[in-house]
Amino acid sequence: MRAAVVRAFGSPEGITVEERPEPAPRPGEILARVLAAGVNFADLLMVAGRYQVRPPLPFVPGLEFCGIVTAVGAGVDRWRPGDRVMGAPLGAGCFAEHVAVPAQQAFRAPPSLPDELAAQFLVAHGTAAFALERARLRPGETVLVSGAGGGVGVAAVDVASRLGARVIAAASRPEKLDAARAHGAHEAIDYEAEALHEAIARLTHGRGVDLVLDTVGGRFFDESLRCLARGGRTLVVGFASGVIPRAPAEYLLIKNLTVIGIGFGGILAEQPETVEAVIEGLLRLHAARPFAAEVGGRFGLEQTGRALQRLADRAVVGKQLILPR
Repeated sequence: MRAAVVRAFGSPEGITVEERPEPAPRPGEILARVLAAGVNFADLLMVAGRYQVRPPLPFVPGLEFCGIVTAVGAGVDRWRPGDRVMGAPLGAGCFAEHVAVPAQQAFRAPPSLPDELAAQFLVAHGTAAFALERARLRPGETVLVSGAGGGVGVAAVDVASRLGARVIAAASRPEKLDAARAHGAHEAIDYEAEALHEAIARLTHGRGVDLVLDTVGGRFFDESLRCLARGGRTLVVGFASGVIPRAPAEYLLIKNLTVIGIGFGGILAEQPETVEAVIEGLLRLHAARPFAAEVGGRFGLEQTGRALQRLADRAVVGKQLILPR
């Protein structure tokens, strides 16, 4: 099979496409033909050697996919060849024509989810739904979403608006804000052009927001704390800015704020029953009002490095996909 291969940690430009043996499913695994694979910021970190999971070299990147089961390993009884699957193997491997994945990290892709949506559903929509559930979002609350034009950001806007929240999208480019509006954002802020705190004060008549879902970190995290109403909550989802912030404890105390960490990768790896519940909830929302994939680019295996570099350059609206065939 053909696969994108990383032979040295560093720039995505070093990724090459190679012929590798098609993997055989080990006990407890399934083998799938990859139809589409989502490109995530975590893939970029893994290629650079900066992710919390550091696979041995050489390795095939790619943390999520949609595909068709072609074989099952010993001890697997809930999957059959021909089943449609979406998965997120902890050790990566999805930027290839075939991938082996532990059966507990594979989930059924219902016919209602097109391939391009199913290929990004676990990480983007799963993270957003899990985060908003942990925050106990209530209808009528106001949510500020950072990085609202990215994969998780668009999904968070999608999910929060369906749950009855008033959604304020924040992003750095007009085209990203346009995408957020198309997915249900009620208001939009270009935080490169307007001071975030002043914009939130204007939009909430000085009250502040109930919840911040932050995928950016860095300066945005610091500024967004000032945007919270008393008793507000902040969801720490990621650090797309490359800067990991530190929460000022005295400010949390004064305003009775709560900071909640959202590490959905660990949930995908270790708590399949939780993921199943998240997916079921998302599919109910999808049945009532279908989600639409916001595809920021489609690339062949040979273009994997280019797709990751575009992500590093923050030039992507929505979620990019690798299409191995």
